[in-house]
Amino acid sequence: MATTPTPENSRVERVLAAMVAAIIALAIVCFAATLIASASGMKGADFTAGIWPTVAALPLIALPIGFILLVVLIGINWSRRRKSTPRTK
Repeated sequence: MATTPTPENSRVERVLAAMVAAIIALAIVCFAATLIASASGMKGADFTAGIWPTVAALPLIALPIGFILLVVLIGINWSRRRKSTPRTK
């Protein structure tokens, strides 16, 4: 049984994967911080001062961006694998 070797990931794919992981991880940390702050007694007015507006808004922006980058990464990977497999008729 012959197996085709899997081509190596390109630098673009590795950077894109790191970006996806970092953006989604940052969004999850900010979401958790907002949940913990709410559970510890902070009210809605408390989230309007300091860094809290950014912490509260970051998941709303970062998660869709992370999802779009993940779809792009999957598309690039799918295209590369499709080009590397030999065509049979």
